[in-house]
Amino acid sequence: MEKIRTFIAINLNPEIKEYLTSLQANLNIPESKIKWVEKNNLHLTMKFLGYISLEQTELIKSELKEIASRYSPFIIRLSSNIGVFPTYKMPRIIWVGIKEGISELKELYNSIENNLSTKGFPREDKDFSGHITIGRVKFIGDKTNFIQILKRIDVNNFAQKVGSIELMESKLTPSGPIYNLTAKFPLLKQ
Repeated sequence: MEKIRTFIAINLNPEIKEYLTSLQANLNIPESKIKWVEKNNLHLTMKFLGYISLEQTELIKSELKEIASRYSPFIIRLSSNIGVFPTYKMPRIIWVGIKEGISELKELYNSIENNLSTKGFPREDKDFSGHITIGRVKFIGDKTNFIQILKRIDVNNFAQKVGSIELMESKLTPSGPIYNLTAKFPLLKQ
């Protein structure tokens, strides 16, 4: 039985993707190995589902359609700083946060979690953190310098309207993941 690697996301507009890519290019971190997320792959993850069957995909689509119908479009805005997960001592993920629209994102996230958990999908074991992953750290030589570089960056507060949630497929390849849109669910509440 074929399984598809899937996640639920909010895709970003071209202006924000372009800006985040220029931010990556300006992050010159000496003695480091960082895998930057490609421009086309930049997004805001709502829930990673992993490998799921075609039947599960159809179930998720009907749940997402129902969830999307209960929400109105809203605005998200980038926060001014760059962060890391899990800690500065052990950076693995470099991200840009969301400062406006976070309560709407959390509400949407909770609906997704609640609906899908009743259909047998495990809940996340951590709270929602609205962020856009821009890089994955493989190695950092001088962590102190790395932290100083990140703290000096002032992220432009670009904003975009969120008008839909998307079900995405992720194909893993040797050169990195390729994301494809499986289905789009417009936020329809008037």
